[in-house]
Amino acid sequence: MTGDILKLSEKHKEEIYKKSDILKAMSSPIRLCLLIKLIQEGPTSVNEITSCMDVSQSAISQHLSKLRDMNIVDSKKEENRIYYSCNREDVKKIIDVLMEDMK
Repeated sequence: MTGDILKLSEKHKEEIYKKSDILKAMSSPIRLCLLIKLIQEGPTSVNEITSCMDVSQSAISQHLSKLRDMNIVDSKKEENRIYYSCNREDVKKIIDVLMEDMK
């Protein structure tokens, strides 16, 4: 298998870097908590997610912004609130595997 990795095309190498970036973003305990909540609860505003890892609303907003910038979460403004959601199947699968023993 290792020999096969060395023979990857440039396109495949780019994809590996993109996947690695997703995993890096998810490696933060706060961002992982946020993703779990968004996947379990659906579209949610910052005010409704303040229980993640006992951090401030400001910190949650910053983490959500990072996830949004990386196209891991989506945001939608409704009136004066922004609702975040995670619709990426690859991220959902990773979360599902990670949380398997907590079900």
